[in-house]
Amino acid sequence: MDLLWLVPLIIGAVLWAGCDVISDAVIGEQDEEKEKSEKDDIEKNNKDGDEEKNMVISTENKATTPTGEKLTGEQDAIISGIVMFFLGIFIHSAMGTTQLYEYYDTYIANDGFTAANSLERISPTMVTWAALIGGVFQCGSLIYLLKSFESSSSTIIVPMIQLNSIIILPLSIILSILSYYYPILSTFHKIITPTHLFAFTLIFFGSFYPSLEGDFSQLSKMSFWKQKAVSQVLLSDFLIAIYYLIVSFCTNETGAMSSKSFLVVSTYGNCLTFGFLILFVRSFRRSAITLLKIPRKYIYLSAIGEILSLSGYFFVSISYHLYYNSGIVSAAEGALNQFFNLIVAILLKKFLNFGRDVKRVREKVFSCIIVSIGLILTT
Repeated sequence: MDLLWLVPLIIGAVLWAGCDVISDAVIGEQDEEKEKSEKDDIEKNNKDGDEEKNMVISTENKATTPTGEKLTGEQDAIISGIVMFFLGIFIHSAMGTTQLYEYYDTYIANDGFTAANSLERISPTMVTWAALIGGVFQCGSLIYLLKSFESSSSTIIVPMIQLNSIIILPLSIILSILSYYYPILSTFHKIITPTHLFAFTLIFFGSFYPSLEGDFSQLSKMSFWKQKAVSQVLLSDFLIAIYYLIVSFCTNETGAMSSKSFLVVSTYGNCLTFGFLILFVRSFRRSAITLLKIPRKYIYLSAIGEILSLSGYFFVSISYHLYYNSGIVSAAEGALNQFFNLIVAILLKKFLNFGRDVKRVREKVFSCIIVSIGLILTT
């Protein structure tokens, strides 16, 4: 049982690794340094009154932005929303409405208590709303994560995703303390043990190591935090951390929602958010319209990647149900995702010339060793 929670986590990590490498291939990459240099040149030319040079720079810039042949992060996110909508309907139809909302029936049948140990259940209406809101957070996280691929590669971005565990850990500890006063939070009743806290530290630093190029002193440099990809992944991490805490809230014993039910309901919340953005946010509406000009191969690949991603969310949600601390699961999830992302990216580039070049392999292998030690300590 100690190792059981790792099985769906490994499956989810493999699926996400495939999705991440596909994102590398379908999202157009922007050179952040080149973009900054072009802005500086435009400002200089404005001072000199040279508008002709600015027109040339602007034309070159349009040719190299992600809005060319490949997808932008927003467009990839919109395709994700479309795929999620149809998959959500398919899974809903396969399950049936009765099974989807079974947690309502068990709540009534057991008079609002759990069958096993008579804990007070969370209202199923509250669980449903929480799952829908979880989909909103998931949508926001996905958008910022995919936008970060415009200026960096998956083998750099994936280790940075590990930061969400730093957000989850203190929040889960706070919720553990509050659970003694508010029974509705009994899902988070167990506080992390010292051994597991040490394991978390190893997993976190091991996972974050590659994105710092093996130099932790970069954390003290503003230039590191000012990178577009870093700020976008940080915001994505914060949003997905809230999502994972909602997963634990809904799918553990007092929430009693199955992983499939949570997947479907949160997917509906995700799709509603995308629909709102396309209707009321101009940039998203423009991105949706210009999808018609994108080569079909990138759209199909993006759709396949989203199927892998959604399947990954399903398996990972099982791990959050099986293990007592969300912070540990999140740290292990990021570490395993990083490991399989590295393996898949190297193999696909070597044998199929698919995706982007993998750099700093030595640092990434070293991080996997540290992470493995941390994972052993969690068992």
